[in-house]
Amino acid sequence: MENSHNVTETLSVLLVDDDHDVLGANARFLRVNGIDVLVADSAGVALSRLAESAVDIIVTDLRMPDCDGIEFARQVRERVPLMPILFFSGFARVPDVVSAMKLGAVDFLEKPVEPQTLLDTLFRIRQQWRGPISLQRNAFEIADDTVPFRQRVLAYEKHLIESSFRQCDGQVACVLKALRINRRTLNEKMTRLGINRKRESHGDDDNAADV
Repeated sequence: MENSHNVTETLSVLLVDDDHDVLGANARFLRVNGIDVLVADSAGVALSRLAESAVDIIVTDLRMPDCDGIEFARQVRERVPLMPILFFSGFARVPDVVSAMKLGAVDFLEKPVEPQTLLDTLFRIRQQWRGPISLQRNAFEIADDTVPFRQRVLAYEKHLIESSFRQCDGQVACVLKALRINRRTLNEKMTRLGINRKRESHGDDDNAADV
């Protein structure tokens, strides 16, 4: 697929994954699309890479044998407090998601990750990180103790629902399955979080008035 992004400056990414095949494939795809990529197959190697080279974004698996992604992110935060960290996992649990959010995770991608989705997400993160960030995005992206924990949780919850609708092309059944909640709960959350149903629920004739 032709890269539609206008790369005007170098973007440097550290990829961390203990699956060498996945790591190599993603690294090759990103390099072909003009991104500088450092790779690491463990948290220990990744921390060494981080000490040696400056990167713009870290992409890490949530589950690794030597040190899980949460602990790795905690150690990254000690070294580079505002480093954007993108997590991916095939089976993220709610406590893991909350822990990652508290550590400033900027997004989650579900494995297996399509290389183009990863590329698009990286460019989006760069734009959001360097451009104006709303209070809600700021609460989600930065583990700032001055922002109430409840506000950070709600910010992440809204982000998660909106992201699920985009990834599911507005298909409510897909969203319910992805979030593992029922239709009534989803309705209540969307109302409480001020999510525009018409905007998020496109393409599904079961959504028109109420999800």
